[in-house]
Amino acid sequence: MYRARIDSPFGPMLLCGSGEGLAGLYFTDQKDCPPLADGPGVRSDSRRPGSGIAGGVPLRTLRPARRYAAGAERHCASMDGKDEASGQMALFADEREFAEWPNANGLAGTMKAGPVSTVGGAKEEGARSARDEAAGRDERAAALELLQEGTPEDAIALFARVQAELAQYFAGERKAFSFPLQLSGTPFQTKVWNALCRVPYGEVVSYGDLAVLAGLTPGHGRPVGTAVGRNPVAIVVPCHRIIGSNRTLTGYTGGLERKVALLELEGFAFGR
Repeated sequence: MYRARIDSPFGPMLLCGSGEGLAGLYFTDQKDCPPLADGPGVRSDSRRPGSGIAGGVPLRTLRPARRYAAGAERHCASMDGKDEASGQMALFADEREFAEWPNANGLAGTMKAGPVSTVGGAKEEGARSARDEAAGRDERAAALELLQEGTPEDAIALFARVQAELAQYFAGERKAFSFPLQLSGTPFQTKVWNALCRVPYGEVVSYGDLAVLAGLTPGHGRPVGTAVGRNPVAIVVPCHRIIGSNRTLTGYTGGLERKVALLELEGFAFGR
């Protein structure tokens, strides 16, 4: 499992994954972010996901209301849980915990030079291709803060793709992500995370509604909320779109002010 750090309008983020898919996306100061030797430390309010005040009003009591009609694109997975771009499973249902994921060295791709032949022109073309590919790798790596030496080309390419698509999302130019996910959790967690991926951009649902979307009953709202809180991929698996049954914001592991900002980006205003 490889890691990289990127900047975002809402603070630095940690990416975890391999060429097979993104396994984690965290704000580096949230409590469940994997520890970093030079990390910023956990936010004082991160251990209390429902904390935060703006203008003397507790953020958890705010209610989102749409400012404009939102698109209906699915955010990261199709109805059957498959990645819309590749047709591969977007989420992987098994009993392994995130920390127990094996390193994907055996599947990692390597940088390949262009074809080289004994013919001078073809040889030069192959060398130019190799130089261009190496330069492209260096450019992508420079845009990312890679946290391990020897991060393979396919992992760098995935991280660069994630960074580019997130930048488009933050700019209001993207409503769905196309890169593959490779998540691990219990069968119940995976069921909930797949249901999260079916909540469209610009929509909010309650924990009870999400339970129904996951094939459960509204009475499963509390365990569903626990699974939502264990979501390892912020924004892409959109737990920021889940609110309380009374339509208040309740909590968010990345900080409620970020939840407010993300929903504002997707077209919401807030009142009480």
